[in-house]
Amino acid sequence: MSKSKSQKNELLNKYKDIIKSKEGYFLINSDNVDTATITGLKIQLKDASANLSVVKNSIFKVALQETEQPLQTQEFDGPTAIIYFDEDPTTPAKLLKEKSKENKKLEILSPRSGVYKGEFLTAEKVMQLADIPSREVLLGKLLGTMSAPLSGFMNAVTGNIRGLTMVLKGISEKSA
Repeated sequence: MSKSKSQKNELLNKYKDIIKSKEGYFLINSDNVDTATITGLKIQLKDASANLSVVKNSIFKVALQETEQPLQTQEFDGPTAIIYFDEDPTTPAKLLKEKSKENKKLEILSPRSGVYKGEFLTAEKVMQLADIPSREVLLGKLLGTMSAPLSGFMNAVTGNIRGLTMVLKGISEKSA
């Protein structure tokens, strides 16, 4: 069904707002995707602070041009959806990788490209993001690494006192 000029302008403004206000987005192949798969993915993405929308290619390409996005992102054809997110790109990438593995026979929901903080991402780079631990995991590892020298020092300092305590306890038990 053809869209009116006002509907097209509204859609164009929506796309431009998504591109400008979000940290990044992934363009994915949405050919032959059933409604149940899209709905399930939308729910999972919502939990990960991300969203999914099926786009009208011609209007979306205009939005990409008007927001001065990398030229490579404008090179796509066929049914396309966009996953856009505010902060961590690894979680949506992991969900996308998981869904594309489930539907590998159909080659649906495969990434085409993406942009994160203004940098173009190829489909391979989008899938590599899925292998990176999430921000929370990386922060936990960093904190563990930073606290390791301090806890090692505390174990060394308290080790002698702990040993003395054990010897005194053994002596008291032996004499009792």
